[in-house]
Amino acid sequence: MNLEQENSEKRKNASLSNSEALSFFFIPITFAKLKRWKNTDFNESEIERFKKFGFERKIKQAFEMRMFGMIFYLSIAIILAYILK
Repeated sequence: MNLEQENSEKRKNASLSNSEALSFFFIPITFAKLKRWKNTDFNESEIERFKKFGFERKIKQAFEMRMFGMIFYLSIAIILAYILK
């Protein structure tokens, strides 16, 4: 295996960086469905880039972080509803 193939495999199996993970966690929903913000959705463009280059592990982790982010915001909403009740 040459150096280029080794580097390709390393990138393919690399984890999300902290900043990538945090962006998927704190902005779990996509605004790309709204025509107005089509070109401004960072998370959606990152997912497309991951798919293009075959970063399967990053795709999986990104969807996990989105799920955890949604659970986080849902739990905050439930707690606030309970407190304000």
